[in-house]
Amino acid sequence: MKRINWLLLAAFLLSSCTNNQFPSNPRLVVLIAVDQLPGELFQRIRHEFTGGLKWLLDHGIDYTNAHHEHANTVTGTGHFVLTSGQYPGPAGVLGNSWYVRELGRSINCVEDSLAKPVGGNGKARSYNQTNASTIGDWMKVVDPNSKVFSVAGKDRSAVFLGGKNADLAIYYDYEGSFMTSDYYTDELPNWLLDFNSQLDFLSYQDSVWSHIAEPEYYEKYGTADHHEGEIDLFDDENYSPTLPVSLSSRSMNETNNYICATPWFDRTVFEMAVRIAEEEKLGVDESIDLLSIGISTADWIGHSHGPHSHEVLDYFIRLDKYLENFIISIENRIGLEHVVFVLSSDHGVGPLPEYLVKQGIDAGRLDRNDFKNRIESVEEWSKGRIKFYGDGFYFPEKFSAKERAESFEMILKSFQGIKAIEKWMTKEEILSLESDDPLSRRMRNMIHPENSADVFFVMREYYSERFPLGATHGTPHDYDSHVPILFSHVNVIRESVERPVATVDIAPTIAKILDISIPEKVDGTVLYEVIE
Repeated sequence: MKRINWLLLAAFLLSSCTNNQFPSNPRLVVLIAVDQLPGELFQRIRHEFTGGLKWLLDHGIDYTNAHHEHANTVTGTGHFVLTSGQYPGPAGVLGNSWYVRELGRSINCVEDSLAKPVGGNGKARSYNQTNASTIGDWMKVVDPNSKVFSVAGKDRSAVFLGGKNADLAIYYDYEGSFMTSDYYTDELPNWLLDFNSQLDFLSYQDSVWSHIAEPEYYEKYGTADHHEGEIDLFDDENYSPTLPVSLSSRSMNETNNYICATPWFDRTVFEMAVRIAEEEKLGVDESIDLLSIGISTADWIGHSHGPHSHEVLDYFIRLDKYLENFIISIENRIGLEHVVFVLSSDHGVGPLPEYLVKQGIDAGRLDRNDFKNRIESVEEWSKGRIKFYGDGFYFPEKFSAKERAESFEMILKSFQGIKAIEKWMTKEEILSLESDDPLSRRMRNMIHPENSADVFFVMREYYSERFPLGATHGTPHDYDSHVPILFSHVNVIRESVERPVATVDIAPTIAKILDISIPEKVDGTVLYEVIE
């Protein structure tokens, strides 16, 4: 694949630009969602990018104060918001999964009991249980010939990025194949069968993931390579969460799973995205197409090592290079003047508590074993009528006001003395919050009046649910809600916008660029810097 002299290209393009105008008739929209890309990290290391991320910044409107305005900042809710423009709670997307009282069990956010898996050994997933529409659906209403494809490592990422009427949503089965469900197609297209037949993740057992940048990069932006609190995935004998690592000691089945925790996996996802564009002829006619790409590996690595680790810092330098190759491929096939790029993330992440303590910040972890014992005591007290799932307690549908009050008091009593928990709140308390401060706003936007839990706990800032090691997200605090938003096009001169914006603004802004109608239920507003 040829290389572009990015400095010469940028100089030429900048000299030919007269304003920051996005095309009203692009042939292709490329939406890239990086799973777990905190805004703080993106801003911390942005000056080190030399490839695709640099290109997007140099030719993009960069919103540096963008947040998810909902409380349960996880993969499912975040990806749903990016394409729907709706807050997840009122829309009924309550997390990666949640408890359903009528069923007496939890359900996955993209679960489809009627669908069958196609092309892999994973579960059949679809958009079937979600009523909200997405930018891809809005495009198809205007032009049924518009094509909508999505690919990601995670099933929920691919499904929510594709929307209800996607032509195909492709995700990994963790056993060596990319797959879909019969919600989309009865059989894999020949090009995807061919792609899977050429996948050989076992070949990476001879590869070593080592530092790609100079030592000064890691020293400037991160911690020591071996930091207390990290998870060591690759060494079963001695605790050593450090680079280099390899898959040489893993079996075939383990390698097909563990590959997702290495940068090599997302290189494969970009290769898949290029194949989709080529085989499905995206962006080659007057109908506007959508290609959504879920970059999932960042989340797996981030959970194990935290946002200041060598692993995470190294990963994003590699992602920068993979993205460069992808943009070159799109340029060669379609021409960048015909493509609008949008980049964001489904959530941020909290730093390792052990790192924060060394910075003099009050931080810690929720003792999950103790927490679980207290949950069980409440459930036993209720004789099994109250269930805990995710971040809250669910009461039976037929529960009197007196029973609700008594149960709430029991919950408060049972969880006294846990420093990691800021407070417990009833659903009614959250819905009645009138303040527009970030915590109140994000809590309200996470509630469904009927389907949500009845009592929620709120983590104390800088305390983590991850126990006993690793980093995590899911709170309404800024480190979990703050993500990048970038709208990029070859004719755009770099602009940085500091005003507060929200991820629900992405979908309506894409719609405005494409001059298509925005549904009334959309909560976001158009980012005027993009369309003026």
